Amino acid sequence: MPTLSDLIDIAVSDPKWTAFVPDYVPRIAGAVQAACDVLGRAPRAELSIALMSDCQVRTLNRDYRGQDKPTNVLSFPATGPAYDDGYILGDIALARETVAKQAQNKGISAGEHLTHLIIHGYLHLSGYDHDTDEAANIMEGLETKAMTHLGLANPYEENYV
Repeated sequence: MPTLSDLIDIAVSDPKWTAFVPDYVPRIAGAVQAACDVLGRAPRAELSIALMSDCQVRTLNRDYRGQDKPTNVLSFPATGPAYDDGYILGDIALARETVAKQAQNKGISAGEHLTHLIIHGYLHLSGYDHDTDEAANIMEGLETKAMTHLGLANPYEENYV
């Protein structure tokens, strides 16, 4: 059976991530494990994480979502036989400058914000969304539970610090 580290492929497309969040590898693994824990399942499918610049994520957002602007996190669920057989979950891309700005505005560390966004992206890949109030409440509840599981603050509280 593959280990969690065998299932996560991290591509650092923007080398400034390594100084920005030096402990990104264990943070990503912890976030994935926490998301799996709240979903009540073991990590079993491959997942790719791309740590990118705003410019790179802006291109993806424009090309795949029709929105010509950077965003903090994008999730791309896998499709096809490997996904159907449970071998590949999908891809998550994060924009460093946007993540940095949001973390600063929230008064939290970049690592904590990265952790939250990995959980958020993983839940998207697992079929959750926030398109309606009801769906958002469910997804935010799972995110909060996963963050609490890691000893981190509720990211949806007004005084998130």
